[in-house]
Amino acid sequence: MTNRTRGKGEGAVYRVPADKALPLEYWTASVELPARDGKRRRKVVRSKDKATVLRKLRALQRDLERTGDLPTASMTLEAWLHIWFEQIAVERVRPKTAATYQSLIVQHIIPAIGGVRLDKLEPAHVRRLRDAITAKGRAPSTALQAHRVLATALRDAEREGRVTRNVTTLVDAPRRGRVSLVTLDAAAGIRILDHASKDSVRMGSRWAMALLTGARQGECLGLELDRVTADRLDISWQLQRLTWSHGCNPPEPRRPRCGRIRGTDCPDRYLRAPADHEVRHISGGLWFTRPKSAAGWRTIPLVEPLRSIIERRLEVAASEPNPHGLVWTAPPKRDPYVETPRPLDGAPIDPAKDNYAWHQLLADVGVRDARLHDARHTTADLLLQAGVAEPVIMEILGQSTLSAMRGYLSRGNHTLLGDALSRISARLTTDVPPDAPELSAHA
Repeated sequence: MTNRTRGKGEGAVYRVPADKALPLEYWTASVELPARDGKRRRKVVRSKDKATVLRKLRALQRDLERTGDLPTASMTLEAWLHIWFEQIAVERVRPKTAATYQSLIVQHIIPAIGGVRLDKLEPAHVRRLRDAITAKGRAPSTALQAHRVLATALRDAEREGRVTRNVTTLVDAPRRGRVSLVTLDAAAGIRILDHASKDSVRMGSRWAMALLTGARQGECLGLELDRVTADRLDISWQLQRLTWSHGCNPPEPRRPRCGRIRGTDCPDRYLRAPADHEVRHISGGLWFTRPKSAAGWRTIPLVEPLRSIIERRLEVAASEPNPHGLVWTAPPKRDPYVETPRPLDGAPIDPAKDNYAWHQLLADVGVRDARLHDARHTTADLLLQAGVAEPVIMEILGQSTLSAMRGYLSRGNHTLLGDALSRISARLTTDVPPDAPELSAHA
């Protein structure tokens, strides 16, 4: 009999040991895989029961026919997540998104199920991740984010043939919790602007832009002098704090060669970002970046009273140190041991300090506390109350979809609802002839 090499997908089942006179240890099944670099490859499964090993063999053959190849050795989920993040995710998503991915992986996914082998992942493990996050008291949205990151990583593992299925597709994603949006009404907005006008040459004008245009925090802080004209604001860049990466080629995650823990302290630090992501370095960890969508890259008209407020700010900015050409720069730094504040140096405003200043402003004015981002919701509501059409509001706010813009409109706005119902009632009562018969209860 002539020996031959089995072709792709062909399988074999044999007993170990082969001598039937010896006690059975297990049955083995193997299936031939496509060769790589001229080397023969096989996928092997074992069981003490012959019927079981035959079922496993048929399952392998079906998977091989569907995917074209199978992994010969399985790594743990933790090992795959490190490979996936370093080689795939960071080349695909923006730096801020990559930082969120890394936080979810390190803080939640790996501690919960990182030790499980890829080929052993089951729907129960996905539910275990959800339960572990909620047990920590974290919001349902965190569980949903972690589920989505895991789903994306396993989708790529399936594409590469490392797993035969993405188990996250077999489990319902966690539901996002109900969020109550805080919207500052027109009266609160007027009080904020009135209080901010006392410092209109610096931060007052910054708050005026947020409330009167709905611009995001980064779009305000990253506004440059040369992108302001007599009648236009060019919002095509934004200021963001991004995370530096180690450039010293760490042999293992969290063990950099330079001996520094943070990437910002690495002598060879660099910003890891997709090739098509435009960035310009400002200083430290602050960067100019493009908006995340094409709709965010926009120009908006500069009208009164914001035009006069911005013009006063530009006059003052022209007389101050301004190495980065920004409309708003950081206020003078104060040393607790020195009465005279340090002179201005034209540094950009740190987003964290800007956020703190906003909450302090609301406390000083005496209005309910709200996130800085909620000022966009206020702008959307005020535009809608002024009768502005939704597509126009969407363009002003830089939203890419109508559904996203509608998420900025507050629910239960009784002023708008009452006005709409009043107009309908007036229309109906006006159109009904005076001598029209009344409708019966059974009509």
